[in-house]
Amino acid sequence: MLILDLSLSDDGDKSKFDIVYYEYRERMFFAAFDIVKNKEDAEDAVHNAFIGIVNNMNSIDDPFSKRTLSYVIKAAKNAAINIYNKNNKIETVEYNDDINISDNDFFDSIINKQKLDETVDAISNLTDTYKLPLYYYFVCDMKIKDIATLLGLSTSAVKVRIHRGKKELLRIVGGDSDD
Repeated sequence: MLILDLSLSDDGDKSKFDIVYYEYRERMFFAAFDIVKNKEDAEDAVHNAFIGIVNNMNSIDDPFSKRTLSYVIKAAKNAAINIYNKNNKIETVEYNDDINISDNDFFDSIINKQKLDETVDAISNLTDTYKLPLYYYFVCDMKIKDIATLLGLSTSAVKVRIHRGKKELLRIVGGDSDD
């Protein structure tokens, strides 16, 4: 962010950019992740979106407006679509007849992928209080102390939010939340 911040010549643009960056980066990440489905590509998409935003800071009047929110989310989604398209170009893959995968393993892999996608969708329906800790913990595989640092919370607060978030998630997907 520092390099992007330094590329702005006007102090007003720098302060606007700082507000936009800290206010919307997590929402932009989730919007990008919904498209690319992995953490690294989502982070790259958000970075690319911020490069575009820096180049068009004059189009942002009020950094807290709904128009600005819409603009930055669209920028993140467009950057994510570009990365997705780049990553999913059709490549020729040689067929190796020596690779054997049982039908059970094949279906287990598909079912696990579907369950992960359903879980991520369910997490995205939670409030930010539970969504962010659960997402970082289960999807991004972050450690609790890192999540606490990122969210500006204590480790015990993150543990409580993950516990309560799991209960809420089970309620949403129709499971038993008494565990």
